[in-house]
Amino acid sequence: GNHDFDLGPDGLGKSIGVASKAGRVPALLAANTNFAGSDATLSELQHLVKDGVIRRHLVIERGGIRFGLFGLLGKEAQFYTTGAGAVTFSDAIETAKEMVKVVRETEKVDVVICLSHGGLEKGKDGRYREGDDVRLARAVPGIDVVIGGHSHTELHEAIIVNDQIPVVQTGLEGRNLGELVLTLE
Repeated sequence: GNHDFDLGPDGLGKSIGVASKAGRVPALLAANTNFAGSDATLSELQHLVKDGVIRRHLVIERGGIRFGLFGLLGKEAQFYTTGAGAVTFSDAIETAKEMVKVVRETEKVDVVICLSHGGLEKGKDGRYREGDDVRLARAVPGIDVVIGGHSHTELHEAIIVNDQIPVVQTGLEGRNLGELVLTLE
């Protein structure tokens, strides 16, 4: 998310580097985050990308079902990203369209999950119906689930977009654990 860059790209790279040297860390998914510049503060992050610790997408197979996951930083979160320095971010919706194509066509996944740090917004009725996570689900065919963040919204039920795509978020600071049960046909 945006606070990952509070210590700058070099601080983020050092933190992830120490964690990865200490043992196995889960893949960090950052599809629309670009570390390709020539700035020296990017060197550790570039090394982590080369080593596969930071990736654009990941495929997990469970019970014969292939899940394709990718991570995005939404437009509002990008706005609040201080200290990112030489890191740049591509458009989340355009990147999501690209990632869906890659995981569906090249990786042959059955389910596409977007891990988004975009956020949700309340509508005039006080219910959460908008925000970067919802706009993403609306705009990108082929996403099956959006697991969101950034706005720290504690949803007790999924927001269903286009009558089929659940958008979920569990709040902040690990206070809650969410469970989403999907039925595949």
